[in-house]
Amino acid sequence: MKIKVEPIKFINGTVTISGSKNTILPLMVCSMLSKEEVVLNNVPKISDVEVMKSLLKDIGITIKHDYEKKQLILKKEKIKKVNNLDLIKKIRASIYVIGGLVANRINFKSCYPGGCSFSDRPINYHLDFFKKLKYKITIKNNVLYFKKTKSNSQLIKYTLPQKSLGATINILYTSVLRKNTTIIENASLEPEVLEVIKMLNLMGAYIKIYNDTILIKGVRKLKGTEFNVVSDRIEAGSYMLLACAVDKSDVIIKNVDCIYLSEVIETIKQLGVNIKIHENNVRIVKEYPTKGVNKKASYYPMFPTDLQQILTVTCLNSITSSVIVDEVYPERISQIKEIKKANGKVMYKDKKIYINHSNINSSNFYAHDLRCGFACIILSILADNVSTIENFEIVLRGYEDILDKLTALKIKINLVE
Repeated sequence: MKIKVEPIKFINGTVTISGSKNTILPLMVCSMLSKEEVVLNNVPKISDVEVMKSLLKDIGITIKHDYEKKQLILKKEKIKKVNNLDLIKKIRASIYVIGGLVANRINFKSCYPGGCSFSDRPINYHLDFFKKLKYKITIKNNVLYFKKTKSNSQLIKYTLPQKSLGATINILYTSVLRKNTTIIENASLEPEVLEVIKMLNLMGAYIKIYNDTILIKGVRKLKGTEFNVVSDRIEAGSYMLLACAVDKSDVIIKNVDCIYLSEVIETIKQLGVNIKIHENNVRIVKEYPTKGVNKKASYYPMFPTDLQQILTVTCLNSITSSVIVDEVYPERISQIKEIKKANGKVMYKDKKIYINHSNINSSNFYAHDLRCGFACIILSILADNVSTIENFEIVLRGYEDILDKLTALKIKINLVE
């Protein structure tokens, strides 16, 4: 998919934020843990949800999707092994289905999960914990074979070597129905993890949080529940940073969970942009050039790593220099290649991104990954002439109705092919 974007100096309008991509996917997998119906509301219409639906159906989950109501109804029938391994390769969140299969104590095979290839993202923490659950895991020709042995009914205390959102969620899945207690130390407490914990507790799980330690006492079974998917903090942050990037803007962003965006809001203030918050609505009014920032992207509640690439491009239009460090994925820098295509003044050295004010040239950009794709949209808006973005379908993985939402901000963006 290829799109064409025209440059613009002023944007205004209203955007409503959709349900969270990074939350809906693990919530869908929670349906593997109960025999009763799970109902999810505020479901975003994005391609990753469609892939996850196909994957869950493949292993024995019945799904009804009401697109108009933005509602999913999922019910576990009989869990079976994955037949279509190609579905595993399509999205990173397929790692959660692997956790769900382990929780159901079946033998199966899998390939490595797919998704954006912006960095080496191993799954060794996941596999290490699965082995503690008495699973024998062998790897041959990039295929993983999972074979259950006698289950471990002893107390398990597991310390994550590094905070991992995905591994924390998979440990939750595989622990809530155990016959003993599981303790996760150095656990990830990203908002997506907190939402999964909320839903599992509603289903009858016993999960408590103590600082960065999570205590799970196994229960006999989980019931069904109805749950509202939180709004997407990364989508909200993307449009907020877009509004900060152009010369002038007056943008209202609705359905924002500001509680999860405190550091993004603080960053916008540091840029020198006027931001007003009323309940779940954010208004951004930019009248003057932004200032550069020194920013560290890290684990929640720090600035989100998923917005690092977008902030990099936003800072190109600041009158002073900026420095960005990403402590989570320091190699997620595909946007730098695209910035340099447009004669942008950016340098990556010693795991730091150095950014100076730049006059952006139009170019044929390429969306290497999801967030790089949104960064390329901002690059195109800042450019001196019409630009194109290739591989745009990758952006549809995480941004619902993005062409319509950008058009609502008076941005001229059209599908080319």
